[in-house]
Amino acid sequence: MTWLRANADRLDYIHFKDIDLGIYRRVMGERIRFFDACAKGVMCPIGKGVIDYPAIRRLLDEIDHQGYITIEQERDPRNAAGSLADVKQSLDYLKSVGF
Repeated sequence: MTWLRANADRLDYIHFKDIDLGIYRRVMGERIRFFDACAKGVMCPIGKGVIDYPAIRRLLDEIDHQGYITIEQERDPRNAAGSLADVKQSLDYLKSVGF
C-alpha cells in the first residue's frame, strides 16, 4: 500500500481479484500453468481470500480515488459454471465493506 500511496497520482483504474492462500502455495509448488491453477480454485471470490479490502477502501478514501474499479473472477475457461455467482458474491462483499 505504500507504493500505491506514493503513486496515487498515476492511478487510472483498479483491478480487483482475491487469492486463496492455501491453494496459491500449493500450485506455486507444483509450478503449473495459470489456468490450471485457476481450475484448482486459486482465484476465489473477493472477500474469501487474503486481500484486505477494508484497508484498500480506507486507502482509496485517503488518496481520494475517483476512478473505476473492475472486478474479475479468474476461472479456467473450460469450467466457467459458477462465474456469475462468484462475481455477485464478490460485489456483495465489496458493497458490505463500503465500495
